[in-house]
Amino acid sequence: MRNYEGVFILSPDLSGEASKSLVAQVQELISKNGGHVDGLQEWGKRRLAYKIKKKHEGHYVLFNFQMDSNQTKKLEQSLRLNDGLLRFLLVNKDAL
Repeated sequence: MRNYEGVFILSPDLSGEASKSLVAQVQELISKNGGHVDGLQEWGKRRLAYKIKKKHEGHYVLFNFQMDSNQTKKLEQSLRLNDGLLRFLLVNKDAL
């Protein structure tokens, strides 16, 4: 298993309960794909450098997790289908 870091930008239009639900969904997706979450940091609402989907702000969440490298494609595919996520970035920390 490899160590990954994922930064997710959630839509600012989501309520507090909906954003917590979305974070739980991402954790569940990681678990379903054979990984486990080591750490979670919520950075809160921040201004974006440029508009994404006509939004000026986003709610940032950082995940540290472990997962097999062949399962990350499935995770990315599932994340792309989620409308509550504005952007995400997964980085392999072992390759750094």
